Amino acid sequence: MTEESVVATAQRLQPQLVTHFMQLIQTNHLAHAYLFNGADGTGRQEVARTVAMRLFCQNVTAEGMPCGTCAECRRIMAGDHPDVVSVVPDGQRIKVDQVRYLKAEFTKSAVEGNQKIFIVDQVDRMTTGAANSLLKFIEEPVGNTVALLLTANKNLILPTILSRTQVVDFLRVSPRALTDALATAGVVPSQRYLLTTLTESVSAALELTADDWLKDAQAAVGQWLAACCANDERAFVRVQTDLVPLGSNRDRQGIILDMVVQAWHDALRQQSGTVGPDDLAYPQVAQASREVGQRLSIDQLVAIMTLTLATRGQLAGNMNFQAILEALTLQILAQMR
Repeated sequence: MTEESVVATAQRLQPQLVTHFMQLIQTNHLAHAYLFNGADGTGRQEVARTVAMRLFCQNVTAEGMPCGTCAECRRIMAGDHPDVVSVVPDGQRIKVDQVRYLKAEFTKSAVEGNQKIFIVDQVDRMTTGAANSLLKFIEEPVGNTVALLLTANKNLILPTILSRTQVVDFLRVSPRALTDALATAGVVPSQRYLLTTLTESVSAALELTADDWLKDAQAAVGQWLAACCANDERAFVRVQTDLVPLGSNRDRQGIILDMVVQAWHDALRQQSGTVGPDDLAYPQVAQASREVGQRLSIDQLVAIMTLTLATRGQLAGNMNFQAILEALTLQILAQMR
């Protein structure tokens, strides 16, 4: 992603927030600590970078935006500006050595000017001890510093940090806007609706389509759904042969479970009438999901949806992925009788 596209993306996803922060910087009213709270794809990283670029930009535009092309903007985008400190999780957590690095940087003054900015993404992945260490420097900033803490879920942040930062809630991306962005990115129509149910991020969506993973997963879940709808016990076999191999890691397993939820959501939505193929997660098995949606009672469909929604919690509880899907399949087949 180029520096120009970062600013453009921030303006497209969060135009009001971008305008607000540009005005705060222009009037020297920027606070010293913010918590950017927004789901993946809502632009929290892009807005944070835009704020950093505006603070150091040498050629601010007439509209009060960073130019994106000056030496300072380009250094920030390249990640080599000494006064812009960024930290992202190394694996599943923000690790101890990263926290030590942050603490060391918080005690230093700006290298090239009188301003320093810290961007900590997925701050909810800090341990309690690390978060408490960070809190100390938020409470007692050294010099002219700004801390931007980024999270997808503010409910996972320590209350002490919440109380000492200005919480900025990011607007969710509308499904239509995401669909249009996916179309521009070249995603085929049959995959767009499904992707809008799985993520709000174009980049995350494109990662799912890489190497045809989503294509294969969509086909496998669709065939499993069709077998369930036909009360075909081979649906149980498809779990091991088709679905489990696609869940190569915990993240992909969670996505497959989310896809299973959307498969039955198709059936529920088609109970009262036909839904167009562009608004279905599994248009290739639309007839099967429509027929089962019209055959089962609302209570039966709600019961199945409840079962599918529970699978994410089971995975978080470290239940075996294959066991979760096999148990779900047997419970669904029981509803078909």
